Amino acid sequence: MFNLQKRINGVDEDRDYLGKRVTIRDKLLLAEVEDLKEKLRDLPSCRVTFPKKGQLHELNLQVAPTTGMYKGGLFGFQITVPPEYNNVPPVVKCLTRVYHPNISEDGAICLSLLRQNTLDGFGWMPTRRLADVVLGLHSLFTDLIDFKDPLNTEAAKMYESNPDSFQRKVTEYIRRYCN
Repeated sequence: MFNLQKRINGVDEDRDYLGKRVTIRDKLLLAEVEDLKEKLRDLPSCRVTFPKKGQLHELNLQVAPTTGMYKGGLFGFQITVPPEYNNVPPVVKCLTRVYHPNISEDGAICLSLLRQNTLDGFGWMPTRRLADVVLGLHSLFTDLIDFKDPLNTEAAKMYESNPDSFQRKVTEYIRRYCN
């Protein structure tokens, strides 16, 4: 019997199905990567690379904010597109240590569109694309910083109680970890 949750968790009782899903994912990614390249022309602060030639489902993103409190930092992300894509969102991890209310120190990310189910209606849907993920990650350093729904509660509390101390800590992390 078909069980999407089992497959999301890595249990595949039908090996043929996995092969078909990989083919579907790869066809989707071929078209999406071209769209992503086009969108990135207008966003020079983001750069996408593919560490393994011919494997579009594994990509790296670098975000270099040009404004705001994270200006001057260079933040790396690893994006892995699972076989169940576009039914499930890509898996994203921040590779750069950052002091941010929506990114934990171990790289977990709190961004609605990376969640399969959300109450706010902004979660992952099959109509979303890789470009949406890249733009969302970029926006985490500008207008999408969410102090009300933090993953790193210490950072959010510090911002609310002492914004100057928060900014000093952000700057210290950028100086230390963004080289």
